[in-house]
Amino acid sequence: MWGALTLVFNGFGLILLYQFIKYKIRDFRSETDSHKYWRFSRHKYVLSVGGMLLLAALIIEFFIPEVSPLKDAVNRMDLIQWTGVAIAFSISIIWAVYIRRLDIFEPESWWHILIVFIMGCVTVWLVYPISGFLNNQIGLNLDGGAFNDFMYCFVGIGMVEEFVKMIPLLIIMRFRNIVNEPYDYLLYAAISALGFAFIENSMYLFRTDLFAINARALMSSVAHMTFSSVIGYSYMISSTRRLRNGWYYILGGFLLASLMHGFFDFWLINPVAKQYNGMSFIFFILTTHFWFTMKNKAVNASYFFSDNIKLVNDSLRFFLIFWLVALLVGSTLVIGVFHGNIAAHEFLRGQVFAYGFLIYYLSFSFSRFVIAPRALAACQVVFDKAIPEEPEPREDWQAFYEEKEKHW
Repeated sequence: MWGALTLVFNGFGLILLYQFIKYKIRDFRSETDSHKYWRFSRHKYVLSVGGMLLLAALIIEFFIPEVSPLKDAVNRMDLIQWTGVAIAFSISIIWAVYIRRLDIFEPESWWHILIVFIMGCVTVWLVYPISGFLNNQIGLNLDGGAFNDFMYCFVGIGMVEEFVKMIPLLIIMRFRNIVNEPYDYLLYAAISALGFAFIENSMYLFRTDLFAINARALMSSVAHMTFSSVIGYSYMISSTRRLRNGWYYILGGFLLASLMHGFFDFWLINPVAKQYNGMSFIFFILTTHFWFTMKNKAVNASYFFSDNIKLVNDSLRFFLIFWLVALLVGSTLVIGVFHGNIAAHEFLRGQVFAYGFLIYYLSFSFSRFVIAPRALAACQVVFDKAIPEEPEPREDWQAFYEEKEKHW
């Protein structure tokens, strides 16, 4: 099923590429100033992406030998491990920079972000004792049955992992001078998820001999941020509104995030469900729009909202496309160093086919923000209806928090 979906999405990609070429031809014919037309800014996507892919192909062909020089090295496994750590950290850095660039009205300090990221790296180790208790004391284990495995994915994976990712958010929320606008809840939830994903990605890259780089960067890391942001959004609603039973939102957000996490994993784990593993991909695409809507609503609800501050979508789009393609190219060269140029050529072709469209799709989907109070793109209406309304922008947020603290 995954292969069929890949063919379908690449078919859409070819159609879009054809439309893009037609646009470029029309643009060239309509432009009277040839010097203006050939500016880099006008073709930065084509030149950057095409240049990086071409450079990678040339390096593989002329500089990487057929047999890896590290093939028989004694310390090869150690080198793979540390390379995996470096790549996993790069993945988290790319997404952390993107998340912070959305915080346009009152940007968070990188020191605070780093602290939450480290806490996310530390709390991940709580998964093992909690999972051990569920497995050994309660008997929650995989057995191949659909219902049993789904409950395992929901409780044993979803609830456990979302709980440990929630801990850094709970800690940073106690500092009201740091978490002082709605988007901060989503930002720190996502950063905690990136800390968790960093440790998890490092392990997976080592186990897969580095072949899982782009899958971890484009799907697993984004999925972790999406699920945790659901909890962040629920805390945002509970903390910024005058709600008597705000814990309903928190519990609901936690259960929803855990269910989403479990549903995503179920189609990749259960022996029968694996035959339809494309369901995870379809679900992933839907959740990215869900996450986008939450981000857009939270940014627009900022207490520091100003019409003079703009979010440049083209800048966001170019950032994502450039660095995600750079990661793909870098991963190809790493595969070449460890496995030789034949494996690198095959890896590059396979990754472009499997993830080329996803890079394009995520980059454009995550850069369509409408910065205006209560404003969303029309295509997000369905997701908008499914998500609780964001709080109204407030000028007296500090007094509001102080009053709420007294009430608690």
